[in-house]
Amino acid sequence: MQITIDNSNANQRFDRFLRKRCKSYPSVKLTDIFMRIRKGEIKINGKKSKEEYRIILGDIVDIPENLLGKQDKSALLSIKDKRLKKLTKEDIQPLILFEDENWVIFNKPAGIVAHEGNNHRKDLSMNDYLETYASDYAQGTFKPSFWYRLDKDTSGVLIWAKNYEALQYLNQIIRDHEIHKTYLTIVTGNPPKHFTIEKALEKSYNDQFNRAQMKINLKSWMQAKTEVETMKTIFHHDLGQISLLKVTLHTGRMHQIRVHLSSEWYPVLWDLIYGNPVINRKLNKIMDIQRQLLHCRNYKFTDHIGKNIDCTAPIPTEFSTFFSPFRE
Repeated sequence: MQITIDNSNANQRFDRFLRKRCKSYPSVKLTDIFMRIRKGEIKINGKKSKEEYRIILGDIVDIPENLLGKQDKSALLSIKDKRLKKLTKEDIQPLILFEDENWVIFNKPAGIVAHEGNNHRKDLSMNDYLETYASDYAQGTFKPSFWYRLDKDTSGVLIWAKNYEALQYLNQIIRDHEIHKTYLTIVTGNPPKHFTIEKALEKSYNDQFNRAQMKINLKSWMQAKTEVETMKTIFHHDLGQISLLKVTLHTGRMHQIRVHLSSEWYPVLWDLIYGNPVINRKLNKIMDIQRQLLHCRNYKFTDHIGKNIDCTAPIPTEFSTFFSPFRE
C-alpha cells in the first residue's frame, strides 16, 4: 500500500502516523510497526526512515500488504460511537457562533465536559459534538479537536480549527500570547475596581474530588497572570456582597481564574473545588444553581491569513438572574 502525504497528514511523526493508519487492522501490533520501521520494511520515498522522522507534504509511505492483514472496522467501535448516535448536526447548529473556511466557534453550554474521561465515558462531550459536526472535514489522520478546554461547568467561546495549518497557528499564537481572551464571573465580596493577580501555580491532586487541581506556589515555574475589572457589586439578601467581574487572561493555566480569585478571597460562585461551601449550599438550596458562574465571553485574534476574528458568547441566564438588566 502506498500513501501520498497530503496537508491533512503532514508534519507529524512517522510512527504516530502509522499507529493511526493501522488502527482498524487488529493483527497489527505496535511492536510490529516499530520492528518494520527499524528493519526498513516500511519505507518513506523508497528509503528506510526513523520513527521520529516528521513526514512532509508529498512524502510517499510504502506499507507492505502482508503487514496489514484483514481490516476490521468494528475494531473502531467504542462507547464513544454509542454516544455519537445521540447527536445530529441539527442538534449542534444552535451552538455555532461563527464559522468560515478555517474556524468553527462554539458557544459551549455549562454541564458538558470537554472530552470523555474515566468519570464521563457514557456522557456526551464537546469532542462528541465536534466530531459529529466536523465529520465532513476530517481528512487523513487529522483529528478534529478543540484548541483549548473549558471546565465542565464553564460556558462560552470554544474554538475549533478546521485544518492542521490553522491548528498549528493557534498553538503558536497562544504560546506567543498574541490572543485576547476575556471571561465574566460572579464572586463573593467587594473587590477593588481594577487589580492584577500574578501568582505562580502548580498542579496537585485532590483525593476528595478524585481529580487534578491547582494551587498557589510562589516558587513554581508555572507563572500566571490574571487582570480583573469589577463591573458591579450588589448586596444580595441571601449571599451578602457579590460582584460581577470581567477577567482578562494573560496566561492560560488550568483553573487559573478560579484559583487566583480564591487566593484573593473572592471565590467564584458554585466553585466546588476552590469556592465557599456555605455560599454554594445556599445557591443550590435557594436558587437551584448548580454550575460555577464562570463564562468565556470573548476571544480576539488575527488568524494565519490576516483575518480578524472577534467572537462573543451570549450572557448565560444565571448571570442575568443576579445582574438584571445585565450591563457590562
